[in-house]
This record gives sequence, structure tokens and C-alpha cells, in this order.
Amino acid sequence: MKYSLPIWNLYRPSVDLLLPKSYTMKRENLIQFKYMNTIKIMPLMIWLFAMSFNAIGQGSPVVFNLKSSIEFALKNHPSSTVFTNEAEIARYKNKEGLSGYLPQVNASGTVDYNAKLQTSVIPAGAFGPNETHIQMGNKHVNGMVVQMDQKIYDQAALISLKAMSNNDELAALKILKNNEDLVYQTAQAYYQVLILNEQEKLLKENEKQYNELLSIMKLQYENGVLKKIDYDRTRVGLNNIVSQINLTQTNKKLALNKLKIAIGMPLEEPLEIDQSLNYDQEIVMPVETTYDVANRLDYKIQDQNIRLLEIQMKSKKAAFLPTLSGYARYGQNAFGKEFGPSFNHWYDYSAVGLKINVPVMTGFRTYSQFKMSQLTLQNQIETAKLNVQNFKLENENANTKLVSSYTSLNTNKENMQLAKAVYEASNLEYKEGTSSLADFLNSEYAYKEAQSNYINSLLNFLSSRLDYEKAKGTLTNYIGQL
Repeated sequence: MKYSLPIWNLYRPSVDLLLPKSYTMKRENLIQFKYMNTIKIMPLMIWLFAMSFNAIGQGSPVVFNLKSSIEFALKNHPSSTVFTNEAEIARYKNKEGLSGYLPQVNASGTVDYNAKLQTSVIPAGAFGPNETHIQMGNKHVNGMVVQMDQKIYDQAALISLKAMSNNDELAALKILKNNEDLVYQTAQAYYQVLILNEQEKLLKENEKQYNELLSIMKLQYENGVLKKIDYDRTRVGLNNIVSQINLTQTNKKLALNKLKIAIGMPLEEPLEIDQSLNYDQEIVMPVETTYDVANRLDYKIQDQNIRLLEIQMKSKKAAFLPTLSGYARYGQNAFGKEFGPSFNHWYDYSAVGLKINVPVMTGFRTYSQFKMSQLTLQNQIETAKLNVQNFKLENENANTKLVSSYTSLNTNKENMQLAKAVYEASNLEYKEGTSSLADFLNSEYAYKEAQSNYINSLLNFLSSRLDYEKAKGTLTNYIGQL
């Protein structure tokens, strides 16, 4: 069934309130009055609805999994913009270097007023027995000139042009390195929140079991079957669990804030993570492969830096060689005794020529620049050797840590399952009256400790796996396969 209702009827109570009690009018006038006032308040109502929907949208948290968190970080983190701009800077730097071998055209104009003309002296005997003093020129001299310069041979500039491709590649590598850092930081922060979620689940499960036990113990205590001290001990255990839940929830909020910072999300934005992580897929040992330090982005970046320093050293060395350039000049001059008429007649001129520059003596400037670039290159090569050893050490340590964390995780997982079985059996025996409260509390403490050890070892393994993949230079591929 379909109903139709005039829109002004929806606001009829509001319009009636606008009418004075003593006001009387015909029905047609009343309807017209209501309709006009409805039109006036409709924008306000629409705005209120829009604000309410906007508030609902702002209050709804965004649920991210690991993949979407990384995608958000790569798109929104400020460092991505910084390194993208660095790549643009490298591109313009290449254009700047290329401009040195392109034609350079400059134009200039002058308007001179010779307040006092220069005096020239003609020695005696040239045109008469006495020396002659003369002033040549005009009070007003105007000029315009356009000159084009073109380098023909400059070995230093030619060598610098070879750095263009290296600059582009270095900028691209830095973007990849920044992306790798964002992936690592995001995954670390995400795993931290995920583990705290798992810890909270376990604690709430313990809380539920304690509440069930306390409800039975309360009846036993009220019927005089159970001592008050035993009932209070169990309540203390429950309070400890509640306290741990509150602490875990606080730590989770802090971890979520850390995740927001890692992905470039404002702190005031609500955020939740997808808790449906397949741990069976995550907790596996990688297949052992031969370590190749060249896979690391740090190694590739330092290799490009060495290449650029080599080019820079060759460029400084080439500064000892002469340079050759050509030029073409065209200009016009105008003269006059007065300012206005000095622009009436122009006389043009032009010239084409070659210019060679031979660096005979630069006061040790060129030599010092060459030696500094040579020593800088040598230092970079030696530093690279140390870094290669550090990269290998990081890989060995990451591999050792991963194996150890994997072993500990399996041990703690098995121990937690055993502790859970003992705890459930002890809980059942205590409920049936065949076991003491002390035995139950001991098994409960052992179970919570086993849970804590398992959670810590789980986080340790996930972090160790990230360190392992980063040390091998395969972090991005590993995350992409999850």
C-alpha cells in the first residue's frame, strides 16, 4: 500500500507553534502560511540531517587489515610526499645539469647619462706644437645587445651529464626504501595491536570462567559449604583478571595510536583492525635461501652514491682541461646631446666568435676540490665495506633470532594447551568437590602464565620474521604474499 503526504504536514506542529493563539484566518491562508514557513525551515532541517549523518560517519571506526593498513600508509604518510618531491628535485637537477650544454641567450639594455665627459689628451707635435685636450662622446648614450653563448667543449660538464641517470635511479631507490620502512613500521605496529587483541580475548575467556565459578562458590558459601576465605581468594583472582583486562585495553589504545602514526592517520580518527588473522599461515619458517647482500635496498643506495661520487671526482679532475665555447652577438647603440632625441637614430652591430678558456692558475682551488672529492669517494668505499659486513651480521642475527623465536613459540603453545587441560580438569574437580581450592588456583596461575608466555612468544616471532625478511631484502615480497 502506498501513502502520499504533503511535505508541509510533516512540519505542521512546528508551524503551529509559530502562530499566535488569538490568530484566526481562513483555511487557505493558514495552509499558505504553513507552506511558506516550511520552505523557510527546510534548509535548516536538511542541514541538521546532514550534520547527524556526518557525525555518525565520523564516529564509525575504520576497520583495517594488514594489507589495507600498508596501502593507507603508502598513500597518506607524509614521508611518501617528501620522497616523491625528492624524485622531482632529482629530475629538475638533471635539467639544470643539461642546461649547461644548451644555448644560453641573454639580452640587456642600458641608458647612460654622461654627466661629465672624459677628457683625452693629444700630445704636442701630433697636430700642432701644443698638446690638445678634447672631449669625445655624447651626454646620452643608449644601447641594447643580445648574445648567445654555446659550449663546444667542456669535459667537466660532459662528465656531469653522465650522472643524470644515476640521480633518477637513486631517487627511485630512496622511494622504495621509504616504502619498505613504512611497510616494516606499519606491520610492527599492526602486530602489536593484534597481539593485544588476542591477549584481551584470553583474559575475557578467563573472566567468564571465573564468573561461572564464583556463581557456584557463592551458593556454596551462602549454604555454609565453603569458607569465606576461599570465596574471597577466588574474587581476588577475578579482580586481578579484570585489572589485567583494563591494562590490556589501555595498551591497545596506545598501540592503535602508534599504528595511526605509522600509517599517517590523524589521531582523532577512529580505527579498528581486522582480528581474523590466519596464524597458521603466519607462523611458518621460511625456506632457507642463499643470502645475497645485493638484494638489500641499503646496499643498492650506497652503490649508487659511490657511482655519483666517482662521476663527481672525474668532473673535478676534468676542470684542469681548457674549455671552448662560441658566441654570437647583436646590438644597437643610439647617441644624442639631449635625452629625447638620443633615441631617434640607432646604429646596429654584430659579432661572431670563439672563446677558449685555459685554467693556468686557480690558487689551488681546482686541485683542492679534486682532492676533496677523491678522499670523499675513498671514505664512501671504505664505509660501504663496513656496511656490507653489518648487513651480513644483521642477516645472521635475524636468522638466529627467528629460529629461536619459532622454537619458543611452539614450546609455549604446547605448554599453554597442557596448562589449559590441567586448568579445566582442576576446575571440574573443584566444582565436583574432589580437589582443593589451592590446587585449582595453582593450575589457574600456571594457565595464565602459559598464556602470557605464548602471547609474548607470538609477538616475538612475528617481529623476528619481519626483521628476517628486511635483512634479506625481501620484506615487500613477503608482506605482499600474506
